[in-house]
Amino acid sequence: MPRPRTPSSLAVSARQTALLRAIVGSDQTLSAWIRDNPPTEADLSWLAARDLAAYALQRIYQADLAGQIPPDVRKVARQLSARTLLDAELRARELGQVLDALAKAQITPVLFKGAVLAHTVYPTPACRPMGDLDLWLTEAEMARGQAALVDLGYAQRVKTQRPVALQAQRSGEIQMIGPAPRSGLVELHYGVFAGEWLRQATHVDERGVRERLATITILGRPAGALAVEDSLIQLAVHLTINHQMAHPGVRGLLDIVLEARTRPPNWATLVARAQEWRVATAVWLALHLAVELLGFEEARPACTRLAPSAARRLLIRRFVTPRAVLARRDLTQLGPIRFMYQLLLVDHLGDGARLLGRALWPENGWLAARYGRQDIWQRWQHIWAVIRARV
Repeated sequence: MPRPRTPSSLAVSARQTALLRAIVGSDQTLSAWIRDNPPTEADLSWLAARDLAAYALQRIYQADLAGQIPPDVRKVARQLSARTLLDAELRARELGQVLDALAKAQITPVLFKGAVLAHTVYPTPACRPMGDLDLWLTEAEMARGQAALVDLGYAQRVKTQRPVALQAQRSGEIQMIGPAPRSGLVELHYGVFAGEWLRQATHVDERGVRERLATITILGRPAGALAVEDSLIQLAVHLTINHQMAHPGVRGLLDIVLEARTRPPNWATLVARAQEWRVATAVWLALHLAVELLGFEEARPACTRLAPSAARRLLIRRFVTPRAVLARRDLTQLGPIRFMYQLLLVDHLGDGARLLGRALWPENGWLAARYGRQDIWQRWQHIWAVIRARV
């Protein structure tokens, strides 16, 4: 008896890509896909594993297409929706309490990533799951902001590899853990473009970013928000560099698409700014993947202008392809080889050389902040840690 044939990875990827394009596309596109490809529990599980199920189901409900879903899948969908609604309610309550506490300390934070996107570009906050709340404070506000959260019962969490002194140097964050069992992580950021790659290989104008901030209302409370071009660049760089295309993966691409479609950017300004800041290749990669996987055709002209050389694109594909993103390939698990990926996303050769040099031989201030000392023995220990990809 012949063995049953299983779908090839190519066929699975094609179905997943079609599903993604359907939920991001028009109601007609979504209806046609559901008619020709009735959703299965496997589809829901795949979406849920990528934090996309709540958004997909909301699109189906909004388009009045729930009746076209098989009954057994509808039951699973209802259970999933109930869980995401509860999580969203708890997270919204937490955000409101945090904003109120900061307001009492005379701080109006800048919300970015999920903390603002959930309430501004998604159909409902439940459509955008998040593991933390990201708030950008000025350096002068940081101590008061942390004290305000401590008064709410939050406690600081310090990771050995990310000491507070280093976070302050590199536009990083202070992590605060809530007191309630289901309260989440609140991150108070010194900046929105964090990390050694950005410090050594780019020229991001964070002062300009702050000057372009808009004031918005979230949950009835005032907050700051990035200008749309800055937000899109931040989301792209955060996905391609800070997370190296691991989690949030496809959901990170969806953030970019919905942000751009809700607040259409000036694409010429975005391209010029990405080039000036020397993050063009990193932004190109995120936009290119959004075009290929989500049908984000509005970004195609910008992709053309931001694209690196054909040889560089070929090398980048050794690490990142649309199929690899669908499969959630984690570049952080590649050991020292992942540094090659980081170098490939550097715009200028000189910046890449500086990045590589500082990775092996960092400044005294970095060593002192990271390890607590800066002697020659610590330098050799650091070099060995880099070789083993333990930094």
